[in-house]
Parts: sequence; structure tokens; C-alpha cells
Amino acid sequence: GAFGEVRLVRQKTSGEVYALKSMVKEAMVRKNQVGHVRAERDVLAIADNPWIVKLQNTFQDDLNLYMVMEFLPGGDLMTLLIKEDTFPEESTRLYMAEMVMAVKSIHDLGYIHRDLKPSNVLINSAVEVKLCDFGLARTIRLVKGFYHFV
Repeated sequence: GAFGEVRLVRQKTSGEVYALKSMVKEAMVRKNQVGHVRAERDVLAIADNPWIVKLQNTFQDDLNLYMVMEFLPGGDLMTLLIKEDTFPEESTRLYMAEMVMAVKSIHDLGYIHRDLKPSNVLINSAVEVKLCDFGLARTIRLVKGFYHFV
């Protein structure tokens, strides 16, 4: 993003591989993005379902904030689409059905994503989708069958 990056890291003791998102604090404040980072952390902290990337830990130092998240070896849907050019109909149906379930899971948590795009859809080793990048997420409330921003 505009003030951070994601790297592949390995835990020394277990050998587990994770995605480490580091964000420069000064840049977040300068670009008035602190609320967006909080929104992302809040969504990931409460989400415990198969459709959302799992947050393992968060920490900070003097310069950066860090989010340790599960690593999804399938990459993102945009990269896969560029590589494949066109998905077979069966794959398209599967991805779209999973996307509907993923979006519903976010709504069930009381949030709306607001930045759905192929590069924010990650794929795990079982070729299942998971949503990431909740920086633009907003809380919502269901009123008379319609979602409203809180």
C-alpha cells in the first residue's frame, strides 16, 4: 500500500511461514490513515471463519506497526486471472460462490469491505478464496432488511 508492505517471513522456532504486513506509523499519520489501519485490525481480530485471512498477531516498534497473518500460497485472484487469461466456467462458478460466502461472512460480523477487487482475494493451498485488506471497511447495521453505515 501507500505506507507499508507485505513480506513472507518464517518463525524461527516452528518454521511456520506467515505474511508480515509492516506499516510506517509516520506515513499513516501524515496521510490520515490511522482509522483505516484500526478498521483493518478490528475486522481481522474478530474474524474467525474460513473466508477471511487469519490474523496471528500484531505488534509495533518505534517506527512501524506490524500484522502477522496466515500465508496463502495460492497468491491473489488478480495474478491468477492474468496468468490464466480466462477461467473455465466451473472455476468461475466456484470462485463466485465462495466470494458470496466471504462477503456474507463480513456482513455477519457487522462490516462492509468497500474495496473488493481481485487483488484483495487470496487463494489458499486448497484453491479456496479468502478476503484480505480491510483498510476501507466500515461498520454496518441491518435495519429493516437493509445495511446502513454506523
